[in-house]
Amino acid sequence: MSETTTYMTSNRTKYILVAVIVVLAFFAAYGIASGRSSSAANASAPATTAGTPVACDPAAAAGTSECGGSCCGTGGEAVENSGSAVVEGDVQRISIDVSAGYFDPSIIVVKAGVPVEITFGEGTGCMAEVMFKDFAVFEDLTEGGAVVSLPALEPGEYEFSCGMEMVFGTVVAQ
Repeated sequence: MSETTTYMTSNRTKYILVAVIVVLAFFAAYGIASGRSSSAANASAPATTAGTPVACDPAAAAGTSECGGSCCGTGGEAVENSGSAVVEGDVQRISIDVSAGYFDPSIIVVKAGVPVEITFGEGTGCMAEVMFKDFAVFEDLTEGGAVVSLPALEPGEYEFSCGMEMVFGTVVAQ
């Protein structure tokens, strides 16, 4: 066998080996994601929303985001996903934790007609940024978090997300 033939066979073997590894990694990741999805579907513990029990409904949460619905948390267990802003003078405030990889709370209830200040904790990875498309707000959360100021809102729902638009939350003005 000549040197050229040996070199070509060696390169072909390397490419095939790399392709097999990539395919195996894909199926392994798919299996892990499927396992998490099925464990979320089996969650039955009720969550609480401002003191009111809320059933964990993965079907309802599935269309919103990986963790933006009512079934956030590790293993798919239900977690508290709603919080109300507190009016302090002429502004209302609320803090959101992002350290677990989702917005906690993910549903924020505010009083319509009063400006809002939302303090987001420090985030990394997907949660390194927060975005409010309706208000053209895009904030970096990697340097200790950020405070997002919103104007007095009309009654309705306003969506926000991580910078990658994978994890979502909602501001509900009432």
